[in-house]
Amino acid sequence: MKYLMKGTILIFLSVLSMRTMGLPNGAPVDSCQDLLPRHPGVTKQETQPPPYQVLPAAGQGRVRLILGSPHGLAYEGFMIVARDSETGEFVGEFANLPDSAKIVECTPGVKNAVTHTNTSKKHNLEFDWEAPMDYEGTIVFKSTIAQDYSTYWVEVESPQVNVRKRSIDVLTSSTSITTLRTTTPPYYSPTVDYEPTKTEDPFYTGCGSTKNCFGTPSGCIEEKNCIAAVTVLVHGERYLFELQARDSKYVAVGLSDDSKMGDDSVVECMNEEGEIGLYMSWNSGKSNIRQPMQEGAVGLEASSIKDDIISCKFWREKMTVVQGREYDLVNTPYNLLVASGKSLKSNGIGYHDTARDATGGAKLLSDVGDFTTASNILIRVHGALMLASWIGTASIGMLLARYYRQTWVSSQLCGKDHWFAWHRFFMILTWSMTIAAFVIIFVELGEWSSETIHASLGLATTILVFIQPFMAAARPHPGAPRRSLFNWVHWFVGNAAHICSIIAMFFAVRVNKAKLPEWVDWILAAYVVFHILTHLILTFVGCASDRQASQRVNSFPMKDMHSRGSMVHPDARQDAPHAGIRKFIFGIYFVVIILFAAALIVITVLAPIEESWTTFTKTIKNY
Repeated sequence: MKYLMKGTILIFLSVLSMRTMGLPNGAPVDSCQDLLPRHPGVTKQETQPPPYQVLPAAGQGRVRLILGSPHGLAYEGFMIVARDSETGEFVGEFANLPDSAKIVECTPGVKNAVTHTNTSKKHNLEFDWEAPMDYEGTIVFKSTIAQDYSTYWVEVESPQVNVRKRSIDVLTSSTSITTLRTTTPPYYSPTVDYEPTKTEDPFYTGCGSTKNCFGTPSGCIEEKNCIAAVTVLVHGERYLFELQARDSKYVAVGLSDDSKMGDDSVVECMNEEGEIGLYMSWNSGKSNIRQPMQEGAVGLEASSIKDDIISCKFWREKMTVVQGREYDLVNTPYNLLVASGKSLKSNGIGYHDTARDATGGAKLLSDVGDFTTASNILIRVHGALMLASWIGTASIGMLLARYYRQTWVSSQLCGKDHWFAWHRFFMILTWSMTIAAFVIIFVELGEWSSETIHASLGLATTILVFIQPFMAAARPHPGAPRRSLFNWVHWFVGNAAHICSIIAMFFAVRVNKAKLPEWVDWILAAYVVFHILTHLILTFVGCASDRQASQRVNSFPMKDMHSRGSMVHPDARQDAPHAGIRKFIFGIYFVVIILFAAALIVITVLAPIEESWTTFTKTIKNY
């Protein structure tokens, strides 16, 4: 019995050692030639198609490899080498490895191969392979992939890759299926103990690793939900662009020297009655002009219209000439402009009313990495100043001048009646912020805005508010013949500016650059209702006050234009009846107006607010 137990323990330890010799620390150097894993006790059986693949994507002087399964299957171990397809020699070196991979030097001092470092379940690992500087030839990546200890496929081959002195082209045809060496049933066995990965939009596959991606709104590439987006992949001598947009008739990408529209080479895909048309155009200022298609410059490779999503894939040569300008995609960095819209013209595209955005800096399209969105900080500052002016200070200052001349009359502020001192303070703030906002937006745009209605109303507001302080400085003295005319003109100009500003804000919600949600209209509408309701209530309170007073005390610098009472000696001044009600209403109005202004400013500064809120909630959860 004693010897039987010893024999059992020895057998158990032998099996355990066999299970740990093969996978845990990766393939040994002596596997470089035949790629056979050294797994004791495993025998070769019949050939079956491998459930894994090695997918190469070309970059400038390098290849990004993705090792994975189209069925979402995991794997525990692997080894990959790059060989010349004719000589079989090892070529190039591997770099940028994930944590679960390490280098194997098949040739001493050269990073010829890559293998795993542990037996954890893996999905879609990515590596970089760099070509020798002067190498010319065709290579193929060969790999062994182990689903587990006893199930593995040897020499799984990638599509061939042509290399011409660091210019790389991945061939579309795959190489022959390779050999299966296994002791277990086929890979589609229902005993798999993990779930397949969720199907994702292939448009976003490889973003940031094998291709450049940029879309709008900001952060949509990570969320895979862009309204409009573009990807760029280096494909040999050509650059492969892919465009996608939701709820649009066209989607376009422009190559620009800056982040603004003007002097840009544009390629657009248009939905022409269910068929995708590819065209070239030129941004001249704010206008887009159709250009004749240049033979061999661009070409449509694939397109689709599905579920209100328009997408197309086209190639563009690395060197083209448009409008006398040379576009060298290899050596010249560019900003990307992406735009989409719902309207088409007879010979071109309509306004980009669905989406429009630009990258925040120029870079080589072959340098794979994240694009930053162009800064719109000046646009946000412009909006915040206008909101603070016309929702905040102007509303309060105008209310004081119209309804509070007979309130707080028992004391003065800086030698002036309270209503006048505070009215002047709030209107000077309004004037200063409006002029600043006007200057800022012209600095940002550099020219007249294409948002005609919003820009026109904004200009009218600025002109009207600009003349107000000069008009006030020239006002006639109380009792002068023209004082009444001044009062009405001053009232009309102020109210006209206020109305123009509020209407301009409603149109600002529809400006793409503002990135404001449509529900901001409801906040603005609520403000208008509250503002009008307050004016109506104060009007009724004023009428009730006049009926109870035999005369109205008014010895203010600006005579009441309604002339509901006569002037008396300043020493006899006292608050008109219902002053308490007026003060209570003003307190409520002041607080609510500040809340309206603050909410709208926050939404404007943090636009798009939905994205900012999502980021905030994620941060809180992570914390």
